[in-house]
Amino acid sequence: MSLRRPLSLFASLLVLGGCGTETLEDGAVVGEARSALHTGIDLAVSEVGVTCEGDTLTVTGAIQNAAPTGIDPSIAGIYAGNPAEGGTLLDTIDVPWLVGQERYPFSKVVTVPEGTQRLYVVADTFDFFPEDDETNNTAVVTLSADGGCVANQAPVAMCENVTVVADAACSAPASIDNGSYDVDLFPQALSRQQSPAGPYTVGATPVTLTVSDGMDSASCSATVTVVDQTGPVAGASRDLVLPRSPFADYKTVTLADCAQAATDNCGGTMNLQQSATILRVESDETEDALVSLNLFKCDDIKLAADRKSAQLRAESSLLGNGRVYTMVYEVKDASGNATTGTCKVKVPSLQGLISIGVGPAYCQGTGCPAGTGSGLLCSLL
Repeated sequence: MSLRRPLSLFASLLVLGGCGTETLEDGAVVGEARSALHTGIDLAVSEVGVTCEGDTLTVTGAIQNAAPTGIDPSIAGIYAGNPAEGGTLLDTIDVPWLVGQERYPFSKVVTVPEGTQRLYVVADTFDFFPEDDETNNTAVVTLSADGGCVANQAPVAMCENVTVVADAACSAPASIDNGSYDVDLFPQALSRQQSPAGPYTVGATPVTLTVSDGMDSASCSATVTVVDQTGPVAGASRDLVLPRSPFADYKTVTLADCAQAATDNCGGTMNLQQSATILRVESDETEDALVSLNLFKCDDIKLAADRKSAQLRAESSLLGNGRVYTMVYEVKDASGNATTGTCKVKVPSLQGLISIGVGPAYCQGTGCPAGTGSGLLCSLL
C-alpha cells in the first residue's frame, strides 16, 4: 500500500517552494519549522469512542478538516499504546478529500493486544501534511483493565421544577436541566432531550429529561409551569352616536355597543359582556346642563347593577357643541390579568355638532375625578 497522497495545490507550493528543504522563519527553532509554515492545513480527531461485543472492539470517531479550505485525502491510524513511545499500529483509516470544516466519521473493528491500556487515534498519522496545528491530531481513550472495553461512567441527570412566563403566543420554552453532567466526559459530549420538548402551554406540564453520553443514559422528571402575566389589549372605541332627544330620554348602552372586543394572548377575542366591567361613566357636561329653555334633567348616568351597561340621557347642553360620555371599563382574562379601556358615546348639539370632549364634568361609578359630582341645581333637589 502506498502511503503517499497528492497535496492540494496550495500545500504543494508551500512544500516545494524551498526546493525540498524546510525554511525556518526568523526566530523559529527546528522543531517549530512545520508549524511556522502557516499552510492553512489542519486535521483533527474528535468524538472517539470504543464499544465491544465479546472480544470484538469497535473504534468510532471522526476526522475533521479544521481549516476553512479543502484538504487532499489523508491517512489516520489507530494504535495500541502511544505511537510516540512504540505503540502498535492496529489499523489505518483512509480519509477522503474534505472541504473546509467537513468531518469524516469512521468505524473500525480492531484486535487489541492483551494488556493494552490506551487506544490512540492519530490524524495524518504518517505526518504527510505540514499542518498549522499538530496538537489536535491525537485523541486517546482508556480501556478497562478486565478485557478491553472502555470503562464508561454513566451520566447523571438532575432536574428541577421551573416556572416561566407565557409569551405573545401563550406558550414558553423551558429547560428542567439543573446541572446534569458526565463525570468522565466519555465517549462524547453529553446530549440532552426533553419529552415533551416544548414550547409549553399555560399550566403545569410534567416533563422528562434524558441525558446521554452516547453509551449510557439517565433520566429525571420535573414540572414546567407556564403562567400568563400579559393583560388583554382593549379594543378601540366604536364612537357610538345617540340621536339627541328633545325630552332627554334614557338610552341603554352596553359595553359591546361602546367598545370593540378586546384581544388576549391566551384568550383570543374576548366577549366584553362576559369579561369586562364598567368602572365609571364620565360626561363632559354637568348633570344640570340646560337642554332647552325650560328643561334640565338630573341623574344623567345610571349604571346597571352588573356594571355591563349604563343608561345615558340622550341630551346635550343647549349652549354647547355636543355631549361626550366616556365609559371607563376593566377587562380581565382567564388568568386575572386586567387592562383598563375607554370608549365614547356622543350626543350631537342642537345644531348637529359632534364634540370630541373637553374633560369630565360629571361622573358616576368608581374612581371618579374630583369635582365631578352632582350639579348645583340637581344637588338642591
